Amino acid sequence: MKIPDVKALTFDVGGTVFDWRGAIESEVQRLSDEQGADVDARQFATDWRIRMFEDLALVKSGELPPMNADALHRRVLDEVIDKLGSLELSVSERDELNQIWHRMKAWPGAVDAIHKLREAYTTTVLTVLSYAIAVDCSKFNDLSWDGIMSCEFMDHYKIDPQAYQQGAKLLGHRPDEVMMVATHTVDLMGAKNAGLKTAYIHTEDESLNVFPTLEPVHSLNEFDVNASSWGELVEQLT
Repeated sequence: MKIPDVKALTFDVGGTVFDWRGAIESEVQRLSDEQGADVDARQFATDWRIRMFEDLALVKSGELPPMNADALHRRVLDEVIDKLGSLELSVSERDELNQIWHRMKAWPGAVDAIHKLREAYTTTVLTVLSYAIAVDCSKFNDLSWDGIMSCEFMDHYKIDPQAYQQGAKLLGHRPDEVMMVATHTVDLMGAKNAGLKTAYIHTEDESLNVFPTLEPVHSLNEFDVNASSWGELVEQLT
């Protein structure tokens, strides 16, 4: 059933729509196998994401100059490689590895669900990832949006309430006319605190409490919609 007064859906994409972990693990494992190296691809992916968000916090606080997610991913990549050892990559090979964030696959069912929801709502991205990552991954998965909003162009980054409110304003709506869709409950709490409606979508691996400090888990009772699958999300919103 269509949610009363909600005119637009804003989607988190890194983890909610696109499988960042699978993309990184697969590429790191490929490189490791080529070199006969012993690298924990899962730990590599986890550390890379954690370090990016740690440095993003420094950008938000002003301790680091403004830079987008591509620059942040590349900034911390050398540290992650050195920490886990074994991989021997040149500067150009490290630059190429950094591009894996632009080739993330969508979770099964996500593309069809978003296209169906687009028939009933304005559907956009609202992400801390770079505009280029959102564009490239969307094209990579034949996924169409009504718009893409990257926090790199905004005055604030999620999970600051102002980021969600600015997103709603750019869409020409009040915050309560916009619903944030995400698998990370900390993202949804940020949206809720900004006055947006919220929809939780479960993804098996991404919904695990892997980052308790960066992404504390909140009760699903906090949110307007709680969907266990993309199909269920469509059913609840249309």
